[in-house]
Amino acid sequence: MVQPTQQFSMDPPTQQGFVRFFKSLPEKLDTTIRFFNRSEYYTVHGSDALFAAQVIFKTTSVCKMIGAEPYKTEGVILNKSHFETLVRDLLLVRQYRVEVYVNQGSSKNQNWVLEYKGSPGNLSPFEDLLFGNNDIAVGVSVIAVKLGTEGKSRVVGLSCVDVISALISVAEFQDNESFSNLESLVVTLAPKECLLIQGEGSHEFQILKQLMERNNVLVTLKKKSEFSSDSIIEDLNTLIKFKKGQKQNAQSLPEVNLNIAMSATSALIKYLDLTSDEGHMNQFVLKQVEQSRYLRLDSAAIKALNIEPRVDSVSNLHGNPAASILTLLDKCRTAQGHRLIAQWVRQPLRDLSLIKERHDIVELFVRNNELRSALCEDYLRRIPDLQQLAKKLARKKSMLQDCYKIYLCVSYIPKLLEQLAPEASLAALKAMITDPLKELVEDMDKFQQLVEQTIDLDAAEKGDFMVNPGFSEDFKVLKDAMDEIEEVIQQQLGKVADDLDAEAGKAIKLESNQQFGYYFRVTLKEEKILRNKKHYNILDSNKAGVRFRNGKLNELNDDFIAARNKYMDKQKDVITEIMEIAAGYSETVRSIGGILACLDVLAAFASAAVSANKVYVRPDMLLSEEGELNLVQVRHPCLEMQQGIDYIANDVNFKRDQCHFCIITGPNMGGKSTYIRSVGVTALMAHIGSFVPCDKATISLLDCILARVGADDSQSKGLSTFMMEMIETAAILKTATCNSLVIIDELGRGTSTYEGCGIAWSIAEHLAKEIKSCCLFATHFHEITRLAEEIPAVKNQHVTALVEDDKLTLLYKVKPGICDQSFGLHVAKMASFPQDVIEFAKRKQAELENYQCVVFEGSDNPRKKQKIIQEAEELILQFLTKCSSSDRSLSDTDLEKRISSLKEDVLSHKNSYIEALSAAS
Repeated sequence: MVQPTQQFSMDPPTQQGFVRFFKSLPEKLDTTIRFFNRSEYYTVHGSDALFAAQVIFKTTSVCKMIGAEPYKTEGVILNKSHFETLVRDLLLVRQYRVEVYVNQGSSKNQNWVLEYKGSPGNLSPFEDLLFGNNDIAVGVSVIAVKLGTEGKSRVVGLSCVDVISALISVAEFQDNESFSNLESLVVTLAPKECLLIQGEGSHEFQILKQLMERNNVLVTLKKKSEFSSDSIIEDLNTLIKFKKGQKQNAQSLPEVNLNIAMSATSALIKYLDLTSDEGHMNQFVLKQVEQSRYLRLDSAAIKALNIEPRVDSVSNLHGNPAASILTLLDKCRTAQGHRLIAQWVRQPLRDLSLIKERHDIVELFVRNNELRSALCEDYLRRIPDLQQLAKKLARKKSMLQDCYKIYLCVSYIPKLLEQLAPEASLAALKAMITDPLKELVEDMDKFQQLVEQTIDLDAAEKGDFMVNPGFSEDFKVLKDAMDEIEEVIQQQLGKVADDLDAEAGKAIKLESNQQFGYYFRVTLKEEKILRNKKHYNILDSNKAGVRFRNGKLNELNDDFIAARNKYMDKQKDVITEIMEIAAGYSETVRSIGGILACLDVLAAFASAAVSANKVYVRPDMLLSEEGELNLVQVRHPCLEMQQGIDYIANDVNFKRDQCHFCIITGPNMGGKSTYIRSVGVTALMAHIGSFVPCDKATISLLDCILARVGADDSQSKGLSTFMMEMIETAAILKTATCNSLVIIDELGRGTSTYEGCGIAWSIAEHLAKEIKSCCLFATHFHEITRLAEEIPAVKNQHVTALVEDDKLTLLYKVKPGICDQSFGLHVAKMASFPQDVIEFAKRKQAELENYQCVVFEGSDNPRKKQKIIQEAEELILQFLTKCSSSDRSLSDTDLEKRISSLKEDVLSHKNSYIEALSAAS
């Protein structure tokens, strides 16, 4: 990064005054960065200066101390480019808040006031700065949550505003003490920020705060008065776009009866200041969130299945395509496509018909390479961010350039429809894409005519956006004057080429841009022809070459710019009229953007399917009642894409009441976690409409995917590893049904061995026996494998390994049955533990196992061994029961005889395990 060249233009007293003001500002969070706008540049101070120096310049050496004791602090200067880069990073990546202060007094007076502020959910103050010439590839929404009661039940009211799609979503529902319903909704909506009432019920407030932080949602606290819904009907009447024939009053909408959700909506309207922006008037749609439409996910599943890239993941910084399911599938070509696919991976469908429609279209694109390539490489990559442009149209903040972008895009669509025409018989493509697009393009006919009549399309092709000179005689006169000057300017190229003895149009070129106007350019290689030519004025030099003018071009350029400025001044009123008319097309443009986003995502699914190491297949989707989950040779889509990985595929075969619960044992690093994750990922991909990484897949509709995988420590959020594990597992038990997929890995490791085993056993038994979910349960507690003897639908599986010459080889193959040995010491050897540590571990293991490693007849067969030990334990239990119930009045001699008799009775059963224990003692 280039270091700042500006200097602090403040004398010592002014510096002292500013630092005194700076230190008087209210205390702020570390996640809020304050900027000071000094016209030509921006500054940051104190801890913010150190932060900005590291982020922008990668060194704190650019920090300068200003002021003097006791009022001095660090300062860093940021030019406009640095400021924009940092603000983009803070709001879109780091999820920080930003405040910008401006001095309303003279440079010597410290009359600084907060000019504007923004947050991840409220980018409006920074939209022009951040996105003026950039598409927003991330979704930006903010929610508000308010708690209430209904009888003895806790009720949650939620509202979500997405300004880009002009949508207000509301929900009101009962919830449990851990707010698992709310968490599922937060996962579905993926907000950047959440408004909460300051300290609303301290215990509940802490749970809500932890829930938001767990889902990487920035929490903003507001006063209870901000959640007052007194003016909600008036506000909604201003914001809502009512349908034709619909009563033009928000009071008639069923959503307004959700009183608690309306209070949350009111807080959002105030926070985003929606009613003060004319562009928001009658633009929004109000709808109730239909939670039943989507398969339910929790934050643990999002994390466990690696659905989205982690912000702190180094691999993501380098664009690793295998970093997450989203990065793997997101081969979209449009900004609206990028936003939609991120929404779809969090909103898997539960409607069989809709899923099949998506699969139909993906199958078409997988099969038709030519069509898929044409869409991705030619048509879709030309589509601008129509949803963002629609927002600008509605707010009447568009420019001629925006209208031209929309005009070009709408012009491409008939050609795109021609490409799709041969496949138009496919009902899904017709219903989802081609028919609605045709109707919307027809609705844009008058917009296209407006652009053709009012914008100079020839100039626009060159990047110059002007009103068509044929619009009026005044414009024609000014345009003729500009054309005349341009003709003379063009003649100058030949004259200068002759003077410099260079070929016009090749060695020397005439060019123009917004900054310089017209100028000549030669390459750096040809720069020598300008040496000692004093009548040429060099403008600048860069790797593209040397830009220069002579005196004549200087005069002509000044004349041309003067004429052009007159033209621009005159066209301002006309542009205002054009934008007034264009604003009426905002909804149509937004709708076109939505359909093209859908097409983009489905084409991306197809691209991901065919670009995998082994082409994905279409899953056969069944109704929930079928209770099947059969995957043949399922692979983990992210892992198989990593270099140097030769992935070992495995099968899954679930059928309700026959086999719906698998206990998987085996060595660490043997592939248990990858195997169970691959099943969850595949089920999710099928429900969003993607093809799946299998040879064959049959999947009944699920209602949720729930996970408890790994032991990530959440102490930074005030939760121990074990507590976090219990919270996630409790949510599973409360949420799971017989139509759910549950994935559990290494449950119960955060407490004592026996207690952990007991907890894991009880949870496994409850899921298998009572809930009957499809469940993959990976564990190191081998005792739990005995569940298979009690519950017929429970099956044991293990990942395999070979031990030869005391060396461990992991095979990553999942096979039926129990893993009959532990490989911990072999793994320790692989990790290069000292030999004396390993030997001591062996001795300690033998002591602690307490006869568990006793060899007896049948112990070489895991299934037989387990049966013999179980029979032995029953005999020993009977023996102990009879001993404890013996007559205590017997003499010692008679008591010994009694016990000897009972012992002989036990030995008479010829149990080989008991005989081996007896011999060992």
